[in-house]
Amino acid sequence: MSKLSPHFDSSEFVCGCCGKSIKMSDLLIERLEKMHTLMAAKAIYVNSGYRCNNNPWGSPIDAHRKGMAADIRVQRKDGSYYTAEDIAEAAERVGFKGIGIMEPDSCHVDTRGDEPYIYDWWHGNETTGVDWTKDSGHTFIRGTVFDGERNPAPSEEHTKDELLQELKALYEKYS
Repeated sequence: MSKLSPHFDSSEFVCGCCGKSIKMSDLLIERLEKMHTLMAAKAIYVNSGYRCNNNPWGSPIDAHRKGMAADIRVQRKDGSYYTAEDIAEAAERVGFKGIGIMEPDSCHVDTRGDEPYIYDWWHGNETTGVDWTKDSGHTFIRGTVFDGERNPAPSEEHTKDELLQELKALYEKYS
């Protein structure tokens, strides 16, 4: 397995029934990283990534089968978990157009609308079966302020030059 980004490894996205995987969408990983930063997450856990054709979850046209979807939970720095609604709001703010709440603390996200898929937009509640697809004006955005938006000043332990060096090293490692 291989490192996909600073916070995600390909092993997190393997099929739950057979352990196989395909290349996951770069856009999916990029947006998950943006969510990690926005929410100042301790971790984003992938409950389900790729699903093979024999996987009983989802449908034959599932975005998971194309490597462009993930069901996730987001853990705060204090160890608690964000609500499904908070995750959905953050997902919409970073550009996901396929979003499904899975109460109490999980959410489906996918890159439909920006990558080939049969529908360009979908919002739903997978727990209750509510589908807002016909309501193209539906939004999960409520105005939540996430910890990652607070932009604290750098700690006194690091100088500006040290921070720039760390960023350069991360960029070189993952590009």
